[in-house]
Amino acid sequence: MALNLLISIPFFLLFVVNPFHFVEPRTLEVSEHPFTRTLRKLKEINKGQRVRGVGELKSYLKKFGYLTTNDNSSNNNHFDKNVEFALKEYQVFHHLRPTGRVDAETIKRMGLPRCGVPDIITPQNHKLKGLVILANYSFFSGSPKWEESKRALTYTFVSSANVLRMYDVRLATRNAFQSWARASNFTFMEMPSEYNNLANIVLGFHRGDHGDGYPFDGPGQVLAHTFAPQDGRLHFDADEPWSIESTSWNVGPGWNVGWDWRRWVRPRWQSRRTIDLQTVALHEIGHLLGLGHSNVPGSIMYPSYEGVKRDLTQDDVDGIRALYRLPN
Repeated sequence: MALNLLISIPFFLLFVVNPFHFVEPRTLEVSEHPFTRTLRKLKEINKGQRVRGVGELKSYLKKFGYLTTNDNSSNNNHFDKNVEFALKEYQVFHHLRPTGRVDAETIKRMGLPRCGVPDIITPQNHKLKGLVILANYSFFSGSPKWEESKRALTYTFVSSANVLRMYDVRLATRNAFQSWARASNFTFMEMPSEYNNLANIVLGFHRGDHGDGYPFDGPGQVLAHTFAPQDGRLHFDADEPWSIESTSWNVGPGWNVGWDWRRWVRPRWQSRRTIDLQTVALHEIGHLLGLGHSNVPGSIMYPSYEGVKRDLTQDDVDGIRALYRLPN
């Protein structure tokens, strides 16, 4: 009896007195982007209907190159033939069934975080005879590219918001630049930020309206955007949960184990989502060099973010070599 009492006392002190205590598991949920909630309300609506939220869908399709409007029709909630056709174009590009409706597959795809650059740079104006889009890399309209004399590009960082340690940002972006250097005849060298007026490329983290005419939308949806050559601006949305860990694509539940100087934190089941900076930088640098979006799933230049991808695919390599007429 005495022995049992002696054993029980330390355990009592461990939980009540000692600051190194256990934390009970609990479940957290990833918050859904407001646009995804809007899409769910539009599920399976038909052409000819007027439903609240169609205006937001029109804005999305227009923003990413699938819908052209000649007036303020993007602000109304009429689901007309133009929206139906634009949806079909979106679905074909993303290898979905071209139903022309807001179905479950389309909601899932549109709900993914993505690049802010349009998928279709030159809208088709609804004159396509058939919905056929080649599975291939693409270029910006007019195929702009860096001049022959500019193959040794310089870059620097100018941000209006602090997100990650500068060391981590520099490492992730340097790795991304080197991937494109190996696939092309470009070289990239970092310059101090005070020489940003001399650098060919300026990267940075910003929130909301940051002066380039393309304000960020907060957490979710658009992660970053850039401009065609030879603009050289690359902007990351500072409101996203950025990470430099190779396991940073975590959508949905997972185990979180941590150590705090005051306590040991028992594995806690939680939902979490972080975005890998190197993956997004690799994609956006492709735009900086002149590549548009590819509709080849798994390629770096695919518009949606689906997880950590730090290596160029053959489609990406073929695209940059075709644009600059480099030998394979």
